Amino acid sequence: MPSSRPRFDWGAFAAHLTTFFSVVIVLGLAIGFLLLRAPVRQKAEAVVAKGPVTIRFEWPELKRPEEDAAGKGTTKPVAQTNPRGGTAKASPQSSEPTTRERPRTWLAPQFQEELMTLAYKALGSDPDPLSREPLDAIGAAMEASGWFDGRPSVLRGEAQEIVIRGNWRIPAAVVRFRFAQPPGGPAVETRDYLISWDARPMPVVYPEGKSGLLVIRGVASGPGKDAGGNIDYRAAWQGEDVEAGLELLRTLMHHPWRSQVAGIDVTDYASTRQLAIETTHQTRLIWGGRPSKPLAGECSTRAKLGKINDLVAYTKRIDGEKSEIEIWWPINKTLEIDRTASKPAGTSGEATANAETPNR
Repeated sequence: MPSSRPRFDWGAFAAHLTTFFSVVIVLGLAIGFLLLRAPVRQKAEAVVAKGPVTIRFEWPELKRPEEDAAGKGTTKPVAQTNPRGGTAKASPQSSEPTTRERPRTWLAPQFQEELMTLAYKALGSDPDPLSREPLDAIGAAMEASGWFDGRPSVLRGEAQEIVIRGNWRIPAAVVRFRFAQPPGGPAVETRDYLISWDARPMPVVYPEGKSGLLVIRGVASGPGKDAGGNIDYRAAWQGEDVEAGLELLRTLMHHPWRSQVAGIDVTDYASTRQLAIETTHQTRLIWGGRPSKPLAGECSTRAKLGKINDLVAYTKRIDGEKSEIEIWWPINKTLEIDRTASKPAGTSGEATANAETPNR
């Protein structure tokens, strides 16, 4: 009589055995990781923390003149404000960061040291060498500093080095502004606030007229404030007038006579949408509407620039040697240029010439 006992299923046995050994291996690895985690971390920290942590910035490079003329920034303000460049690298054990010169940056050593100090403050006195938190703290501090567009990247480099790199804001001009006097408080002085080409304030403030930079004056509103009542460096300056003034400055910086431009007066922009160019001769050119939004009935930006070129051709000055001149009027109006000043002494001829402005 045949046996009724079922045959042994070796395939199922092998599958269960494989599963059993897999579980044992995983549990062994987990237990080993838990037992060895602390010693491995201690060993890693000992290897990493062989010396003090140092911070290195990749400082902004000085733009070439041809890049400035293309509207990528201007070396005029930054060169006058920051005559020397440098790169700073310091240890938290020193009383203050040290500076090592590097000629390809426009950022002054004073501001490099301030940023270095801010970075070490964010890093803390005893940072975890294997944690991301100190790097995030440095990134947040740099983003709020007013020197970067957005948050820069903060990475660990070789040995004990932390490297900071990002998109630096390019200084464009200063905005002349005076905050309202608080009730019962001391008088508030007018100051010149550094501003970037994207209309965001930067953390540099000058006494009035002491920056040597292009000036935007007559603004209707001040910079935005954060929750703590401080200037919010991440937000654009309030009001369209500052943006319009920067746009006109960028338009003028393309031309060889740009050194005669002292700044832009935006006092009338809120009421009439007109801008005025202030010159280094203490004179004014009534420009009209902002380049991207010309007013009805006025000539084009190209025609206005053509009139300035004509004035320079006759008098070597963008103001035509007049205290105030309007250049916004339509193209069919004549441009009166006093040529007396450019004539040699003793020559005869008309004192004034009417020059029909060419259609530009």
